[in-house]
Amino acid sequence: MEKREGRRLAFKKRDGISEEDRERWSLEIQREVRSQPWYCQADIVLSYVSFRSEVSTGKINRWILEDGKQLFLPRTYADRHVMEFYRVSDLTMLTGGYQGIQEPAETEPFSAAGETAFLGGKHILMIMPGVAFDKEGNRIGYGGGYYDRYLSVCGDWIENTVMLAFAEQEIPVFECESCDRKPDRIIVQDGLRFRMED
Repeated sequence: MEKREGRRLAFKKRDGISEEDRERWSLEIQREVRSQPWYCQADIVLSYVSFRSEVSTGKINRWILEDGKQLFLPRTYADRHVMEFYRVSDLTMLTGGYQGIQEPAETEPFSAAGETAFLGGKHILMIMPGVAFDKEGNRIGYGGGYYDRYLSVCGDWIENTVMLAFAEQEIPVFECESCDRKPDRIIVQDGLRFRMED
């Protein structure tokens, strides 16, 4: 399957999920993340603010702070086609940014501290969104390549990457490009759908 067709199909399926199911399944997915050892061990979490029909991250982002971890959220610079993560300690201080998505202020970028944290023995986790995935664990994003580019620069410091998705977003196997970065794990509402071999 071509990426464009896979993205269209997954969008249609995801947008067709009822609000009730989306809310219930999002809670299930977020609880599953919080129960995992790689979450418990993480000192720093790069997460995202959910948008439209994505898996909600409202609770997991609050839990990250409540659990004493450092939370970093993305800010998108569409004119430069780049994304940066900034530390957040108060979720009420986010403001509308790219496509209306809530974004953090430009303070304490992860890119300036990630390597030091990693070399200092900190466990770093990234939680990412996605439009679609296949049975081989490949991820399709929104087409901008923001996460792939970010991971090409900062990925060596990030110990675990996990995509949150609804099971309905799974599509037939598609051909990847050399720049595509596969997440280590994909969590859906019925548990762990995909895990890279350790």
